[in-house]
Amino acid sequence: MHAVILAGGKGTRLLPLTVYRPKPMIPFFNKPMMEYVVRELVNAGVEEIFILVGYLKERIINYFGDGSDFGVEIKYSNGENIKLGTAGATKKVADRINDTFIVASSDVLTNLDIKTLYDYHKRKKALATIALSRVEDPSQYGIAIVDSNNRILKFKEKPRLEEAFSNLVNAGVYIFEPEVFDLVPRGQNFDFSLNLFPKMLEENLPLYGFPFEEYWNDVGRPSSYLQATADVFLGKLKLPQIRTDSLKGNLEYGGSLYSGIRCQIRKPQIRGFAVLGDNVEISRNVKIERSVIFSNVTIEEGTEIYEAIIGENVYIGKGVIIESGSVIGDNSVIEDFTKIGANVKIWTESRIGRESIILPD
Repeated sequence: MHAVILAGGKGTRLLPLTVYRPKPMIPFFNKPMMEYVVRELVNAGVEEIFILVGYLKERIINYFGDGSDFGVEIKYSNGENIKLGTAGATKKVADRINDTFIVASSDVLTNLDIKTLYDYHKRKKALATIALSRVEDPSQYGIAIVDSNNRILKFKEKPRLEEAFSNLVNAGVYIFEPEVFDLVPRGQNFDFSLNLFPKMLEENLPLYGFPFEEYWNDVGRPSSYLQATADVFLGKLKLPQIRTDSLKGNLEYGGSLYSGIRCQIRKPQIRGFAVLGDNVEISRNVKIERSVIFSNVTIEEGTEIYEAIIGENVYIGKGVIIESGSVIGDNSVIEDFTKIGANVKIWTESRIGRESIILPD
């Protein structure tokens, strides 16, 4: 069984976290988000994966290599992937696949059973099948209407909320027959949602949906990243070999802590949750609420961090307050008694002087 992973995007909505790392390599419980996708594909029986890379591709290639550490053969396709669109870039490798294959986005966190999706596609004798999740606000996604047999009747990419005719949205996981890519012009920008699926509907080709109820989160913004993190602690998103209760009994205020290796933690006050990378040092009387702190970070005493993401190699001085929705970019220094307001993004390599107040626009 073969699979293709779409991993060429820049992840601009997650800036500044994506200045030095591509979106698929953003750590999620101290592993790149894409690693969960790779392992789920392997569990489904995939033996060969083509990864479509682009932005900062070396980070992906260096980490995943030839796939031998993950029990799969990995090959890479790069070059003009972003300019070619999702379907155009996939066509480059579809020519090397002669059987039904899976396509998955690299930034989707889900408990969807991919093998069940694959078997469903085969039973329906579809040319393409789209995994469909239900959401409250479908305006950020492609939406579909299906008939009683789940054949897709109508599809529209990112409608305005008042135009949304369905809450079934494209979950970024597909099953394709290789011949579908005969519809994709070579060397041109061609997208699954904007071009290929509408063209299949125009030609009355068998395009099916697979509505599923399992957990799904398209991690596109800092807020959705933090929500996915919370959902692990809540037991909604299940990750293999993750035990989020390992330090819970030692904490005050009912908070849950998940830490990497070589951390020095001096009895922090945790509310909700805190996820720490490797080599994180936290001094006394630090308050952390619903936040993620990447590797190689030092946090001095008396600091308070609320619903924030702290990048790698960051120094945070004494008595700093970081309010909800803020993101601190890699290699930054926040000096003593500074206040970072809500929803502020501090760019990479920044240095914020002592007793500064940074407010949102």
